[in-house]
Amino acid sequence: MLKYIAYVSRQSHIITDKALKELLEEARNNNTTSAITGMLICFHGTFIQYIEGEEENVDWLYSKIAKDKRHQNITELDSGFNKERAFSDWSMAFKRLHKNEAFEILGYKDLETAQLFDNYQSPDEHPALNLLNNYLKNL
Repeated sequence: MLKYIAYVSRQSHIITDKALKELLEEARNNNTTSAITGMLICFHGTFIQYIEGEEENVDWLYSKIAKDKRHQNITELDSGFNKERAFSDWSMAFKRLHKNEAFEILGYKDLETAQLFDNYQSPDEHPALNLLNNYLKNL
């Protein structure tokens, strides 16, 4: 069984395109070594991420992310176990999401990043999970 964790976090500071590219290269290299796959969405100062792999590797990576000074207000959205990978071909798929794209996917005309940190009664209704699921369906 493979473990997965989906979370959302606020960027602690504005990350330049160059720094984001370096972050992705580092993540992809490390994830390949650790047999972790997943998806990262960057949306107006927010990271939405899904990681999957062997339980100890996912737990280690998530604890490393929790200590990473580029993240703040980390909120776990969902976790569990699957028999198969959702992102089997991606050491780290990436999407920079713009408001108009979020509107098309979610139907939120005025989606604000604060909404991504609101408590939702059902995790299935959380906009960040809906965004991840949309990209998973369209890979």
